[in-house]
Amino acid sequence: MIGYLRGTVRRVGADQVLVETGGVGYQVSVPAGVRRLVGPVGSTVELHIHTHVREDQLALFGFATPEELEMFEMLIQVDGVGPKVGLSILGAASLEVLKRAILGEDVAPIRRATGVGPRTAQKVIIDLRPKLEAESALLALPRAAAASGNGAVPKQVEQALRGLGYSAQQARAGIDAVDWAAQPSAQEALAAALKAMGR
Repeated sequence: MIGYLRGTVRRVGADQVLVETGGVGYQVSVPAGVRRLVGPVGSTVELHIHTHVREDQLALFGFATPEELEMFEMLIQVDGVGPKVGLSILGAASLEVLKRAILGEDVAPIRRATGVGPRTAQKVIIDLRPKLEAESALLALPRAAAASGNGAVPKQVEQALRGLGYSAQQARAGIDAVDWAAQPSAQEALAAALKAMGR
């Protein structure tokens, strides 16, 4: 699988870029924001790649950052969102605007994408909001707590759960469901607690 390309721009289309590297040209589909960042023919470009394989097709989708690639890969896991629609959603709004829209349950930025109706936009929010909430909570966990075994991890996981809107009782129930004997990291413990709570 191709995960990253760095090479020379040989051709630029409305939503595709031909990148030559090692004497081979790769046709890469890109969202509108990335297309605007690509330099003229002859310039160097770096793209983080998602390789999409089907029985009848092998397609490359390129992004400027690993975070954009990660969002694209989350989007195409949503029922009804294929690579073309995922690319369109990422092209309709910046990554930060898109994340805020999902967390705030605002369908407008998602609906701006070509091929996205109200039902698909709502499905994107329903499927991705818990993932983005968990990601935000994990980022809030101090690194030191993740590495410590002195009881700080359960406390940090509880704080993260409270930050996600759970009551103290719900957070405690989630923490009690974690297998602490396995000495999980803060990230693992939070994931286990969320899973036990059905999120």
